[in-house]
Amino acid sequence: MKVALIEMTSKRMGVTGVVTEQGELAGIITDGDLRRGLEREKNLLSLTAREVMTRNPKTVDRHALAAQALQMMEQYCITSLFIVSASGQKRPEGVIHLHDLLKAGIA
Repeated sequence: MKVALIEMTSKRMGVTGVVTEQGELAGIITDGDLRRGLEREKNLLSLTAREVMTRNPKTVDRHALAAQALQMMEQYCITSLFIVSASGQKRPEGVIHLHDLLKAGIA
């Protein structure tokens, strides 16, 4: 958890990915996941990232249009999507945030 918290703080995205040993996206940890983790356990650092993460996060293929990413964000009421490899392996290649789409004039 400490590594996840440092990553979230340094990137200022409010989200970080949790990957398997093979480099595939296993889940994500959001600010909301941290709050829920604190409700369950007083010492958040005693939990593992897997215990706190959201499994099977929504992702967008690297070849998807920005408008498709925006549509997914609106549909699922989320602000970030991990961009994954097109090979179907779910290897994270980046993150797109709603603010990125707003800056680009997509939303």
